[in-house]
Amino acid sequence: MGEFKLLLLDGRGIVGSVDEAGVLSFVIAAGEGCPIRGTEMFDLMMRSFGPAVRVIAGAWRRGFEGLPSANIDEVNRLTKAGASLEESVGRVWTTQRAARWGFTRVRIVDTPEGAPGSYTKIDVLIDRPEESP
Repeated sequence: MGEFKLLLLDGRGIVGSVDEAGVLSFVIAAGEGCPIRGTEMFDLMMRSFGPAVRVIAGAWRRGFEGLPSANIDEVNRLTKAGASLEESVGRVWTTQRAARWGFTRVRIVDTPEGAPGSYTKIDVLIDRPEESP
């Protein structure tokens, strides 16, 4: 249904797409020293798609090309300290940014790979409580 790209000369940026059902998938690379904050990139993408977004799909993976994963790394830090997986997933970068746009219902889909403190794969769907995918 639509695509959004914001790519910087150094290879960082955001690419997102929304399908016919309103499911948003995106990949973002920002990090320390990036001239545009990841939050700004996310907000620009969300503004671009507007009400077409009904669900945000998160496919979080650890160790892709050796790069850190803000979401998996934070889930692992929190679960290692004793927080539940569900609580931890609700406190990571993507779910916090989504919540600012009214997407506050977070559901873990499939079975995460790994164990508390060492997850390598977590898939989530984030939507507004009144909507369903």
